[in-house]
Amino acid sequence: MLPSPWSSMLVVAVLVGVRLAQMSTMVEDEPDLYLPSWLTNDLILAQIATIFGRMTHIDFVLDDRSPDRVRQLDYIVRHLRDDSGFLRGKSIRIYQEQDGMDGVDSCATVLDHDYGDEFDLIHWDRTYDSFAKIWGQNQFNGYLVFANVFTFDRLVGCLLDPIGTYLIVMDDEMEPDEVGRLLAAIWEKDGSFQCSRWPGNGCSDMMPFLCGWGLAIGMLKELNVSDDLPRLPNVNFDGYPLRIEIFWSTYTIPMNTSRPNRDFIGPDAEVGRTVTKFLNFTAVFIPPDNDNFGTQLPNGSFNGVIGRLARRESDVAFVGFFVKDYFSRDIEFTSGVYGDELCCLVKKASRIPEYLLPITIFPSDLWGVLFLAGIIFSVIWVIIRGAIRITARVRNQRNQRQRLAELFNLSNETRDAPRYRKVIQICVDTYIIWVSAPYRRFTHSGVERLMLVGTMLVSVIFVSMFQSSLSSVFLNPVYYKDIDTLQQLDKSGMKIVVKYRGFMDDVFPANNTPTMDALRNKMAFEQYAGSMPGRVARIGTISTVTRKSTLSLDNAIYLSTNQLHMVRECPRMYNLAYVVSRHSVFLERINTMVMRMFDGGLVDRWISDMNYNFTIRDWEQIRATLGSNFKILTLVDMQFPFYLLAIGLCVSTVVFGAELVHHRIGRARGKSDGGISFSSSEGKLAKNASSNNYSYSQY
Repeated sequence: MLPSPWSSMLVVAVLVGVRLAQMSTMVEDEPDLYLPSWLTNDLILAQIATIFGRMTHIDFVLDDRSPDRVRQLDYIVRHLRDDSGFLRGKSIRIYQEQDGMDGVDSCATVLDHDYGDEFDLIHWDRTYDSFAKIWGQNQFNGYLVFANVFTFDRLVGCLLDPIGTYLIVMDDEMEPDEVGRLLAAIWEKDGSFQCSRWPGNGCSDMMPFLCGWGLAIGMLKELNVSDDLPRLPNVNFDGYPLRIEIFWSTYTIPMNTSRPNRDFIGPDAEVGRTVTKFLNFTAVFIPPDNDNFGTQLPNGSFNGVIGRLARRESDVAFVGFFVKDYFSRDIEFTSGVYGDELCCLVKKASRIPEYLLPITIFPSDLWGVLFLAGIIFSVIWVIIRGAIRITARVRNQRNQRQRLAELFNLSNETRDAPRYRKVIQICVDTYIIWVSAPYRRFTHSGVERLMLVGTMLVSVIFVSMFQSSLSSVFLNPVYYKDIDTLQQLDKSGMKIVVKYRGFMDDVFPANNTPTMDALRNKMAFEQYAGSMPGRVARIGTISTVTRKSTLSLDNAIYLSTNQLHMVRECPRMYNLAYVVSRHSVFLERINTMVMRMFDGGLVDRWISDMNYNFTIRDWEQIRATLGSNFKILTLVDMQFPFYLLAIGLCVSTVVFGAELVHHRIGRARGKSDGGISFSSSEGKLAKNASSNNYSYSQY
């Protein structure tokens, strides 16, 4: 019986189903047919596990999303996260490069997700600034990079970090020499030495510190065991050439300036020599240029030391940098070495003329107190005398005037004078006693004597202080008051000129106080090749900013010779440290050596030695200045008492002339009235002589 059409179709369907099932089973059982051989090699996977053994997080970096890349990534994530895979217990994240869209660079974002969302990738552009937002947070992670020669060159600009650990999976076949040159270029350009390249003949690592660097590319070593991983030496870098930046600074002085290879002395130079010696580096000094520390250029890059460190053209700068923001992410500070302040320098105030020196013995407020004390003692004396008069009037009215005149030892003229004249006489007598001048008519009253004795004791103290200070003000130079506060500097109106552009933004903080804002607006940058303190001393109408430590070194001669004065209130204080490239592999070792030297007191010792050497160098000038402060008194120095004598003679001449005129006018009026005239004093003397024996000479 022939098969019906329905039965034929059933047989065909069964055969097709069986074949499809067989094909599906083959695909599931043989995934290795679509993968590179290294992903299924247990030995290679063990080596990869050794590379990332210390990591808890691994980032996958893809150059594209081709089917091969997706297949490899899918296999790694699905099959190598089990108990035997190198991803066991590790978190993962996937990055893919993507150009900016619509002219705007895409920003990097962080996504937390399971593998079901793995292909919602984290994108970044090829600029460092945008990608560093997440890359800097994961600098200690492991990175598995899928790329070829051309795409890796594009990624390397923002991908490599010296602290990260990288396994670079390249599709291109490369000879060992090419691999060595590639890894050596990564080390020299980006400072990253924990880079392994796969596949090829094996997993290859660059070992830059294992040889004496006789070869330009160092040593290429194949990874077999964990001990073959690149490691940073603890103390012995086997003569590796350390590129050092050093130039003329506060604690660094060049020697043999005429030679192209200069030697430097000072604490910073000693620290550099100690680090290179004990870590077994070969010091390679970078010739300094005129840019010194370096400034930011209009295009955003930097020149000077900061620029070379950012481009990794040098390794470390053994010159003290202020620990502050230099607007560059490509440099990093070592541990703090010493501290310093930024202070303002102004011209020293002029000397006080010799004829004003006695006045400067006491400050103005003390002179005012002394004058006010004389008035107070006069008032007390008037009150005491008034109380004595009232008491005498109550007890005995008889011969009161005569008895009081004898008690107070008054002159005839003062006894018969009006009351205000007696008060004036008391004030005059008080100031005579107050200045310890000879006083001939001392009172007979016991109460007044007690008061005057106390006044005389106080006056003796002040007069002795004045007399003892007279010699010192004449022998030692005395200057007008210097500017000691920032408010006084602001009121002076002087422009603050600096020769380093970095001072413009940091000396006086913005939006701090009105004084700081005003001083900040007075700052001016000038490119001046000479010494700015010397210019301030010469001009005198400007001020400048300098480090306080330079006042005991380069600028000590200006202070010791009284040419400049440092404003006591310093606006800024900084810690200073040395500078290396960002995430430099040498930073930890250099910090260890710097802290040992600091804890041992070597840095302070070297600073003290440098200060002493500068003092010895300038000692002749300092001694000449100190010698000029002591001199023999001359007539010029004694001109003040002669001025006082001349003024006193002039005043006495005027008074004598006025009294003579007054006397002659009185005699003329007496003749015109009655033909007989007596002066007031003559009449009083005649009256006293006829009535009593109480005649006293005029005071």
